[in-house]
This record gives sequence, C-alpha cells and structure tokens, in this order.
Amino acid sequence: MSATVGAALVQAAALVALVLACALPLSGYLVNVMEGHPTPARRLLGPVERVALRLVGVGAGSDAGASATPSAVPSAPAAPASGEAAGDPMGWKRFLASVLLFTAVGFAGLLAILMGQGVLPANPEGFPGLPFDTAFNLAASFVTNTDWQPVAGESSLSYFSQAVGLAVQNFLSPAAGIAVAFALMRGIAAPGTGTVGNFFADVVRAVLYVLLPLSLALALVGVWQGTPQTFQGYETVQLLEPVAVDADGNVVAADDAAAVQTVTEAVVPLGPQASQVSVKQLGTNGGGFNGANSASALENPTPLTNLLQCAAIPLLPFALVLAFGRMVGDRRQGRALMAAVLVLLAAGTATVVAAEFAATPQLAAGGAVYLGDLGQSAGNMAGKEVRIGVGESATWAALTTAIANGSSNASLEAMTPVGTLAPLVFIGLGEVVGGGAGTGLAGLVGFTVLTVFIASLMVGRSPEYLGKKIGPAEMRMATIAVVAPALVILAGATVLALAPAGAAATGEGGPFGFSELLYAATSAGGNNGSALAGLDANVPLVNYVLGAEMLLGRLVPIAAVLALAGSLAERAAQPAGAGTLSTASPLFVGLLLVIIVLVGALTLLPALALGPVAEAVAGAL
Repeated sequence: MSATVGAALVQAAALVALVLACALPLSGYLVNVMEGHPTPARRLLGPVERVALRLVGVGAGSDAGASATPSAVPSAPAAPASGEAAGDPMGWKRFLASVLLFTAVGFAGLLAILMGQGVLPANPEGFPGLPFDTAFNLAASFVTNTDWQPVAGESSLSYFSQAVGLAVQNFLSPAAGIAVAFALMRGIAAPGTGTVGNFFADVVRAVLYVLLPLSLALALVGVWQGTPQTFQGYETVQLLEPVAVDADGNVVAADDAAAVQTVTEAVVPLGPQASQVSVKQLGTNGGGFNGANSASALENPTPLTNLLQCAAIPLLPFALVLAFGRMVGDRRQGRALMAAVLVLLAAGTATVVAAEFAATPQLAAGGAVYLGDLGQSAGNMAGKEVRIGVGESATWAALTTAIANGSSNASLEAMTPVGTLAPLVFIGLGEVVGGGAGTGLAGLVGFTVLTVFIASLMVGRSPEYLGKKIGPAEMRMATIAVVAPALVILAGATVLALAPAGAAATGEGGPFGFSELLYAATSAGGNNGSALAGLDANVPLVNYVLGAEMLLGRLVPIAAVLALAGSLAERAAQPAGAGTLSTASPLFVGLLLVIIVLVGALTLLPALALGPVAEAVAGAL
C-alpha cells in the first residue's frame, strides 16, 4: 500500500470515527424525541409540535405510548419508558395508507410547482415551466428521497421551485423514512399490541426536532464559509483570465488557434443555496442546487464545508442503526448491525480509494499520472477538483453511494472501472450499508430476519428474532423488502438497454455505455440519485422509466417492511431460552455479511459483468 493510499484511508477512518462519536448520543436523542419523552428540546418546541399536530389533524394522546417496551432479551437493559403519544397509534395498514397518501399529495404538489414555475413568484431568471415528463421524474425523485436530477437546477429551476418545491421535500421525504424505521422498531419491541405508532406525529417530530435544528446549524456554517443564501438574481462577473471555445464547444485558451469565440464574463448562480445544501446531506437527499453538486465552489466552498458535508451524509443513518438497540432494549443489537455496516463500508471505501490512486494501466503507463506521495494530489485526477483531491473524492463517492445520498464532489463518470464498480454494488445492495434516513435500517433489518431464518434452520430450531417468532408471513415480507429493489433495478436496466436508438442514448458504446445505463437504473431503483453523467437523462423514455423505478423502489420495500412490523407487533415476546440464537454475536454478524454478499452477488453480478467488470478486464489487457 502506498503512503498516499494509507493516508487517505486513515483520513476516511477518522471521519467515520467522528461520525460514530456524534451518532451515539444522537441515537438516544432520536429515541427520546420520537417517542415523546421529556427533553430540553421538547420543553422549547413542544408548543410548536402541538400546533403542527393539530394542523395535520392529530391530537395529543395518552401516556399509553406507541413505543418501546421491555426487551425480549432478559439480560438486556430495560427499554426507555413510553412517552407522550401523539394521537392514536396506528396499525400497519393505516400507517402504510398514510405513507402512500403523504407521498401522493407531495408528488402532486411538487409536480404542479415544477410545471407552473413560469407563472409563480421568485423566478428572477424567468425560467419556464418544465415539460410533463421532466416534472414527473423530478417529482418522483424528490418525494422518494432519491433526488435524481435530469436537469441542472441553476439553468432550469426557479428559486420558488428550489426552495418551496425541492427543499421542502428534502425535509419531508427523509422524515417519512425515519417514521417507517421507528414503526419497524416499535413492531419488534411491541408486546402484542399490533400498533406501530402514528405516522403524522412521527413526521412532525422528525422534522421539528431532528432535521430542522441540524440543517440550520450546517446551513449557518455554509453561509459563514461562503455559500449563497439570497433571493437576488444571478450575477454577471468579469473573468480574471479570459478563455475561449472552439468550433465544437470545447473550452480552450484564449490565444489558441482553434478558438472561435472569446469568453470574458461568467454568470454566477445565486439563490437560497445554503439552506438546501445542508438538508440534502443530513436527510440523505443528495440533489444539488447546481448541476455540479458539491463539486461546485458555491455549494462546497472550503475544506471545512467538505468535511462537514461528508460527515453529515452518514450521521442520521448511523444514529438510526444505534437507536435500534435502544428501542428494543438491547444496545448490543444496534452494535451488531453497526458492525456489519462498518465492515461493508470499509471494504468498499478501501476499494474505491485504492483504485483511484492507482489509476488505470493506461493512465499510469510512462508516468502519465503522478502516483507518488509528496503531499500533492496523485492518481486519477480526471473529473476531480484539485482543491479536493483524490482521497477526499473517493471517500465521498463511497459514502454517498453506501448511504443512498447521491451527492458528489467529483465526476463519477471519470473514475476508474473499479472505482465505479464499488459504488454500483453499494447502491445495488438496496441501501443496506447504512442506507437512507430510515429506509436503510429497514433494509438491514430485512436482511437480519432472513439471516435468522436461515441460521435457525441450519441448527434445527424455530426461527426467532428478539423473542418474536418468525413465520412464513414474516419471511415473505422480509424477502420482498430485500429483493424488490434489485428486481426494480434489473427491470429498469432491461427497458433502457432494449430501447430504440436515441431513446436512451449514452455517451459511448460497449461496456462503458452499458455501465451508464446500468448505473442510472441502479441509482433510481436504489433511491440514490447519483449518475455517471454520460446518459442523455432528460428524454421522455428515461424520465418515465426512472421515475417509475424510483416510486416502486421506495414504496414496495416500505410496504413490505410495514407489513413485517405489523405482523411482529401482534406477537407477544417470549423470554430467551438456553438454545436461543444470539443475534448480537460476532458469528451472527459474519453470517449476516455472508447473506448480504450472496444476495447481492446473485442478483447483480451478471449485469455488473457486462459493464464495469468487462471494462476493467478490457483495460487491463
């Protein structure tokens, strides 16, 4: 291992350790505010919460609670006492109906804003309304926490669309995911009540007590460091060094013989950027105010903002995994799931970092790229900001695809084949490596239930998880939650690959062209939103296929997870016996990792072999 790779991995490990140190107390705070326990934040914002709940038709309930109960593990510490439940707790069917209605209303409202932005206020650049297919894709993208963007925000969207349309969904969609995660945790911990909480109360609490305060703090840092937060129109500025473009539109030096037009001015897009950048990272959204996303010096101006934004990506997902242990009354369960997440994340991050520093045989041949360790940027710098470098770009790429965030501070298209392969695998596993806000934990628990079933059959015991019997109904729901994203991804990739010429055009043919199609389908079905950028994304077929993928890839697993939660909530917990399978042991964590890798390999390997794997093999020959 070269010194540059080692230093980058040490930096990545330090970043993850910092996030874990913050996620541990945050997990306790999450449980307290979501379960209605008395906290300083509730004393301050309690009146606002009660007004918000009345506005959405939810009244204050009794102290019966919707929440945690004593653990099924006798030796575990007791779960936190129930707090103030808002409204009447819902069964899983009513909870799911609320999720679907909430998503439908958000989709319709955002669709109307995007198509009508030409006549709406806060549009200083005079952008017209978007075509239906583009608006459909964007609306589906942001209400599902995917944030795939077929158009660049600064050249197509008004301030009203950005702030009232997209930014609002950046709060609401992760709040819905957090609500689903707590419904699942309550279902596992419930003593046979059959209820999983109140969806609307959970959304209000997630926004008010979690997303808003954290986003405000990060936004203030962004403004301090130079990110715009204004409703002024765009500014035209003089370039310090004029450039030119040739006949093909490529940027060349001003004195280049091929230059046909000299450019002396540039337009700087302003707008309410800091407020959207903060929640895009904290809410695992990822959609950028600008097309360059976090590679833009406006969204990510300094090393401090790069560090904080990168740390913000896994913060809530990690905290939710640790909150799982608190909710079921056995913190070892949360630590076991976190151990599996960290092993997968470490393997993927090391792969991307090593691949980008090593570059490709073609780039490394004859010293075409610098591979030394003299403290300067080394390795594959194509598509990367010099001020950020390879290590930070590779770490960001691993985190943003593992956590289902989708933002980027470098071009994924310019990465090496292996550097692209690891992000594809992360997304294709279905948010299981930390994953999105709430939905990642739900997918991870689905894999855990599947592992419990297989392990129990191997030793001849009845499947049981945290004192709850796992029957055929639970297995069906867990299987759907685990397999549905992969099926949606492969179906979307098939449609795009078989589309008529021009309907889903890519920048290149061969393995890389297929990788562009596969990555788009994987990003949409896996609720990630990142892209290789070579696909002509803003065409009707791509917009409709990816939009449908995003809706199905989000809502089908949520429905399965809530059905699983409801089924478990109806079962009374049984005390652990001498032969009870331990789900907090290193052996179980290892088996969980094997199941995750096997499922991922069986579903994704054939498609990967035609894209990045084939590209890597061809490049090495």
